[in-house]
Amino acid sequence: MTIQPPAGFPITDPKSAGRLLWMTDTYGDQNGVSTVLKAIHQVIKSRNLPVDLMVCSSRIKPDDHLIVLKPISEFTFPLYRQQPFRIPNFVSVQRAFRRGNYNRIICSTEGPMGLAALWLKKTFSVETFFYLHTDWLTFAKEVLSLEEVGLSRLQKALRIYYKGFGNIFVLNTDQQQWLTGKGMGFDPSRVFLTAHWADKVFSDTLPFVQTRLPFNPEGPVMLYTGRISKEKGVMELPGIVRMVRSVIPETQMVIAGTGPAEEELKKALPEAFYLGWVGHENLPALFKSSDILLLPSRFDTFSCVVLEALSSGLPVAAYNTKGPKDILEDSVCGYLGETSEEMAGKVVSFFLDPGIRKQMKLAARSRAEDYKAEDIMDRLLQDTGLVTKSCPL
Repeated sequence: MTIQPPAGFPITDPKSAGRLLWMTDTYGDQNGVSTVLKAIHQVIKSRNLPVDLMVCSSRIKPDDHLIVLKPISEFTFPLYRQQPFRIPNFVSVQRAFRRGNYNRIICSTEGPMGLAALWLKKTFSVETFFYLHTDWLTFAKEVLSLEEVGLSRLQKALRIYYKGFGNIFVLNTDQQQWLTGKGMGFDPSRVFLTAHWADKVFSDTLPFVQTRLPFNPEGPVMLYTGRISKEKGVMELPGIVRMVRSVIPETQMVIAGTGPAEEELKKALPEAFYLGWVGHENLPALFKSSDILLLPSRFDTFSCVVLEALSSGLPVAAYNTKGPKDILEDSVCGYLGETSEEMAGKVVSFFLDPGIRKQMKLAARSRAEDYKAEDIMDRLLQDTGLVTKSCPL
């Protein structure tokens, strides 16, 4: 899947149709949505787009195109302690909305800011969009262990909530089909496909910065990086690693990240190298010191880490589902498998053939070039109606 951009035109010309407020509950936190929104903010600033982000935080400083409201309350849930819930003052939200003279809203999260966005829609009768990052049905099934009755009720609740926005952006064709199918019933003309892009720090053309690592980058290295939680499929890693090492014993497994399943994973896979949380600026060196990225998740709606790895020339082995399925071409820039056994078998084939490894690294960089920030933002702003100039697609 490649997002086809409009035939280039300056978004910031007088033909723009108003201003857009982008609301979110997470910005500056250690999660994928926050990372994406910071990248979006940088593009908005660099191009001076008619878009502002609104966040609720007691520690983030306001910036150009970034409105920061102080929370009136902040707390965490035991199930998701790494993500605080921050309650904004709805009067302050309304004042900022009026002051900015906005006529469109996007919301990226289902928390308090989502409720504020729906309140603004009802109060001011403005066009409103939801940007869907998270597959809550998979989360509920894998983490909360909900059965069919509970999942059915959750789907009904999600349908009511998302339809309140009227329009929705999705990051993969599976979710596009789910939303427009019988169960959710969205009008296909109101479901828009979008994408992310990789930060320039992951460009393979940038010089490699050697860092001290606890593993041997000269040997076969498999890498997992991300939240260490069950919905991310991390408990499948021990089986995959052992199947690969039964054929290639010297293969090393490196795990970067933190999360609620970390201790359980360490007990199941003690031979892996655990790096803890690795900052964005240090990930390129880690990618370039590895041979292949493993993504055992069936949860990711897009998976920025896949695109970041490809940009660094690192092939990816993932399951044939959701975001990875749209990004990866099997046996070209990575592998798509249906089972952990199939994934392990393809990784073994990758390590046993130096020619394939070289070809895949080149194909990985080439595939990453299909995801350009300017093209993706241009298309998104046209889909919101923020840009009125007609142009062929």
